[in-house]
Amino acid sequence: MSARTEIGPISIEHDAARGATKLAAVVLCLVLVVQVAVVAVLTIGPQPMDSVDSVPAEPDADAWDDADTETLSLDAQQMATPYGGGSIDEVDVQAVTNDTHVAFRLEWEDPTEDTEINEPNAYSDAAAVMLRSGSEPPIVMGANGDPVNIWYWRSSWQFSESDPGGDMYAYPHPDDRTKPGQAAGNPLSQSSYTRYGQNYYATGYGSLTHAETQPVSANGERTDDGWAVVFQREHDASGEYDAEFEDSEQMYLTYAVWNGSADEANGQKSLSYQYLTLDTDDGTLSAADDESDDGDTDASDGGAVASVTETAGWLASSATNWPAVTLLATVAAWLVSYWRLRE
Repeated sequence: MSARTEIGPISIEHDAARGATKLAAVVLCLVLVVQVAVVAVLTIGPQPMDSVDSVPAEPDADAWDDADTETLSLDAQQMATPYGGGSIDEVDVQAVTNDTHVAFRLEWEDPTEDTEINEPNAYSDAAAVMLRSGSEPPIVMGANGDPVNIWYWRSSWQFSESDPGGDMYAYPHPDDRTKPGQAAGNPLSQSSYTRYGQNYYATGYGSLTHAETQPVSANGERTDDGWAVVFQREHDASGEYDAEFEDSEQMYLTYAVWNGSADEANGQKSLSYQYLTLDTDDGTLSAADDESDDGDTDASDGGAVASVTETAGWLASSATNWPAVTLLATVAAWLVSYWRLRE
């Protein structure tokens, strides 16, 4: 007969109590292990970063050291003529923001430095960001009713040491005849540039339009194995189709890179067929939801990515309420096991 302890109307059997205590200790250890595992799983992925005090315009600024990085695969453009490109495999993308400005940093490998376009078949290295706020646009540079905003940088604009026309226009005629683009003020035909980023709109392939307002700045630098380029802009912009960096609007972005030595120009480029979304509060980039109707994503709740993130955050928060969970699990394990051992 097992010894008993009487506590008022309650009678506790010593053997059953010892066994229940051992089982409760095992349950306690398991609960702690599960809590650690759940928190680790639910917090994997892009972590929100603090917005920076000053949004950098330089690719080597210290602010980029702590910014999250998304690596996007790039492929040849195969949606509209001229098809081609694909010489660059991937691009690393970062974003930072504060109350007034936003900036994106692109970095990719390119062993050749192509900055001169002063002779036939010479092409410039380049990069672009395509943006749209609100609904997800068609990847083919937008469409009628779905305009996109494109920020564009060329290495020749920033680093060329010669007239883009070079010897091709060395004729005994005035420049307004041999260089009509410059004479007409074409932004792509200037002999030199003081701004290295250009702001464009598009509503599909073949519709690229130079915007009347030019709020975008860009700055590139040569790295050990390629290029790093930063695009920067104020949140507010007055252009008709400028991307709107507002809390209520979902921002979609994708990227393209041109390799001049691979004869990439115009539609021949390396581009990402994947959209990222931007958290306009903290600059976090995340993969966009692929399951949408006609390319649209509900901006009222931030899309599926935001919903999953919120759910994961709630579960992680619940899992980390360890005192209550541990106490309940331990007490329940002791009571059930004691009851079973008494039988």
